[in-house]
Amino acid sequence: MSRATQTASASAPALVLDVAVPEGTDPALLPSLRRGIEQAVKLVVSSGEITVIQQADELAGLLTGLIQPEVGLVEERLHRLQTIREIFKGEEWLTAEMLNALQPEPSSNRSLPASDWKRRGRIFSVTYGGKEYFPRYEFDAVYQPLPLIRELLTAFGPVADTWKIASWFHYPNGWIVEPGPEGVKPVAPKDALDRRDDLMKALEKRKGSYVA
Repeated sequence: MSRATQTASASAPALVLDVAVPEGTDPALLPSLRRGIEQAVKLVVSSGEITVIQQADELAGLLTGLIQPEVGLVEERLHRLQTIREIFKGEEWLTAEMLNALQPEPSSNRSLPASDWKRRGRIFSVTYGGKEYFPRYEFDAVYQPLPLIRELLTAFGPVADTWKIASWFHYPNGWIVEPGPEGVKPVAPKDALDRRDDLMKALEKRKGSYVA
């Protein structure tokens, strides 16, 4: 950068426009949204009103492009969807209403006690097809939360996409093994809930992917 450019930049810093995005927007879309918005702002600011009207097609095409994810993003989301479907088919799931009915004295509020347990970090849920579900392995024989689940969720820390938690529990984990007829084999955490120390160690080794 030349000295003249540096001076100009120092005397006239770039203006920054804060733009709120809808709650729940996938963070992976933000880079493409930012690029598209910057281009749209440049088009509007650098052109007069008549010019903008004349370039309506160009502007419309630009705005349409804001919701066009990159190829890599599409592939990642397809892989995530495939994983979610596989996990959902491979587990037993309970709704809040089912858990309510399975309690000794069901509350009149059918979201209880599941919503309270979830709020206190004793269990987690996932959303599938617009509905909330809880995996059966989180509960004991009388449908109370296993104490170990709270420990594991605390160790996970904040997780925006709870399907990552479900994935960790569902898939065989190389840090949790057992002997088999063909040698040592990995075990899914959900099938090793009686092995607290092994689970905690495996959780420390987890990687940021959907498949353990």
